[in-house]
Amino acid sequence: MGRLLISIAIALLAGVWSVAFGYLSLTIQDWNEAISLLIIGSISFIGLIYWIRVVYQSRDLLSNTGHLQAAINALAPNIESITFNGDNKVVWSTHPNAYPTLTEFTRKLLNRVADPAAADKLKEMIDKRQRGELLFHGGGNGLGVDHKWFLFSLYPFEKNSFVSILRDVTAHFDPYYQLRQQFNQLQTFVDRAPFGIFYSSKQGIILGVNSTLCQWLELPRDEIIGRPVSDLIKDAESYRGMVRVFNKAGPSFKALLFKPDEDTQTKNRPSILCRLDNVTGLTGAELIQDSSYLDAAIPAVMVNQYGDITSCNPAFTTMLGELNPRGKFQDLVISSHRADVTERLKKSFDQRTMISPFEVRFEGDRLQTTAYPSKTMAKGGTAEIMLQFIDISEQKRLQGQFIQSQKMQAVGQLAGGIAHDFNNLLTAMIGYCDLLLQRYLPNDPSYNDVVQVKQNANRAANLVRQLLAFSRQQTLQPKVVNITDNLGELSSLLRRLIGAGIDLKMVHARDLWFVKADVGQLEQVIINLVVNARDAMKAGGTLTLRTSNVHYTKQQRYGHDVIPKGDYIAIDVIDTGTGIAPEHLDYIFEPFFSTKEVGEGTGLGLSTVYGIVKQTGGFVQVESSVGQGTTFKILLPRYVGSLEIEASKADHNIQDLTGGGRILLVEDEDAVRMFSARALREKGYTVLEANNGEAALNMVTKGEKFDVLITDVVMPKMDGPTLNKKVRDIYPDAKTIFISGYTEDTFRKNLDDDADIHFLPKPYTLKDLASKVKEVLTLE
Repeated sequence: MGRLLISIAIALLAGVWSVAFGYLSLTIQDWNEAISLLIIGSISFIGLIYWIRVVYQSRDLLSNTGHLQAAINALAPNIESITFNGDNKVVWSTHPNAYPTLTEFTRKLLNRVADPAAADKLKEMIDKRQRGELLFHGGGNGLGVDHKWFLFSLYPFEKNSFVSILRDVTAHFDPYYQLRQQFNQLQTFVDRAPFGIFYSSKQGIILGVNSTLCQWLELPRDEIIGRPVSDLIKDAESYRGMVRVFNKAGPSFKALLFKPDEDTQTKNRPSILCRLDNVTGLTGAELIQDSSYLDAAIPAVMVNQYGDITSCNPAFTTMLGELNPRGKFQDLVISSHRADVTERLKKSFDQRTMISPFEVRFEGDRLQTTAYPSKTMAKGGTAEIMLQFIDISEQKRLQGQFIQSQKMQAVGQLAGGIAHDFNNLLTAMIGYCDLLLQRYLPNDPSYNDVVQVKQNANRAANLVRQLLAFSRQQTLQPKVVNITDNLGELSSLLRRLIGAGIDLKMVHARDLWFVKADVGQLEQVIINLVVNARDAMKAGGTLTLRTSNVHYTKQQRYGHDVIPKGDYIAIDVIDTGTGIAPEHLDYIFEPFFSTKEVGEGTGLGLSTVYGIVKQTGGFVQVESSVGQGTTFKILLPRYVGSLEIEASKADHNIQDLTGGGRILLVEDEDAVRMFSARALREKGYTVLEANNGEAALNMVTKGEKFDVLITDVVMPKMDGPTLNKKVRDIYPDAKTIFISGYTEDTFRKNLDDDADIHFLPKPYTLKDLASKVKEVLTLE
């Protein structure tokens, strides 16, 4: 459209010029005038052409400049680039206002560097304007992990100026660290094997060896790796399927070779993997009856081709416990695995297939092992195989614990996300109810209707708080408390809850230790357990609350939890009700799981108990027998320190909620922002609205003044904490109120300890919002 308008203007100008030139040509009196007119016309035409060219070039230049700025803005989230002139001043930057001078840039950059040597090198590059690149790391948890990696580049140019580029390259290092960790774990496992292992290339060069073989050979690992296998093996003989190899230094070994299938070999895989058992001093015939395995610490058993156990070592008998290691080996295996184990043994006797370890689960499902079969041997015409076992019961338990932990974490994250979204909706609902209630008198029928809507919204907010409790994302206010005193104050309420048909007994330990917990949340735990116990005793019964001091001299294992040794306060809630079926015990703490009839419960009671106790640092144990009752045991860590009870902060009941000042309100949820802005305006404030962090930052950079910044925490593109930091770069004394459906604990750790930062959780009412703003504005 712009080019069309310019073309029309040029055409009009050319037409006017042509008419004027033609008119002047008709008035010529002599040749001198004609020549002058021709010269003037030529100069004017050339000037017109040059002007047209300049116009088009300037438009192209502006267009290219716009594309360049767009490209810079696209790179800014991933790359920091700054240009300094010879006077150490910023002349261009992808992050304006972040580094006003070279001194400030250098200080902030060096704060990111964890290695002092790298920091010195970085400073030298900047001071001397040295062209080059430097890779460094910083941050982490203080234990050498969770580092961030950065690549710094410096490019000097004329007059002592230079360009610096900083890139976050952490993502490129994650696969390397994962691979290195897996390699170290595998190397540790192989090194601890009770037999020697080495593997070699197709050319017979040793590529790796374990610590056991290094000790047997009395050679360090570095002197073995890279040498030909022939340097270590003097001779070899075969005896009834066994291969015996001899080391030049004296010891001899029984060898078991594993060769990968030809179609799966690659240049990066070893050609031979060899397991060696030290059989120094045995003759060839003795290899069949090799009794070294009888004294070995690793469990082992001899099985013939018919599946009969011919012999076993004491370690195998000890491992089986009550099981009798006689008869058929398959009879020791749980029924669901017998067919698979039989097939595996059959393949192990087949000389044409590669022997592979396989998993064996013994009767009772208590013991889980990995079986390592050795090459077959002949005894009296009957083939035999030796199976050696590694107990993996603990590994399987840890795997189950990890899976359960991941499951609960995933459910917790889902619950926290749902709670965040619902808090936004409930904030708008409760807020607009408050605005409507200001219009009606209490005797108006519509007033009661709005009150009902608000009450039900508050009930929904209570469910959301329970979800946050389960996901451990609620804000706790722990204090040093005496459990005995708190239960005493709660007893009257509990008696009203359970009714007259249930007998309540409270047994308190003497000199009960103190704990540090949120009193309100702890009472919620007790109430939820008591209500569940009441519902399990519809025909009446006895409910007992018992407290005691517990000392563990060593760590305890309960289900998927490992309880560290130490002192704990135990709260037992014991009922004589219907009990919990065994198949339900693994699910009782999951949200919305309930065995009650529809409409009798939400399924969030025990989820809330689990979340609160876990967030407090405690543990929940449950024992139940169908028809006899259930016992819930709450373990809370003993508080060691000053026994001074912490005083609660005085509740500032602000009566006058009106005020004055400018509020910058940033909220991506339209309904929440509209309610909050309207509520504040009605209280006398001037409100500037922004629907995202970038829009708010743009307003601030253009010079908009404000007294308080109110911003949501979670927003697309730029979140609340990031916006706060950028605003603080411009207005260091700015006061900030964070609002969020999540809790203060989830983001406060990412902020500096600043008294000018406050928090208002969603859902909040009109009074909550106005009180918080008034409180913040009145703070010095």
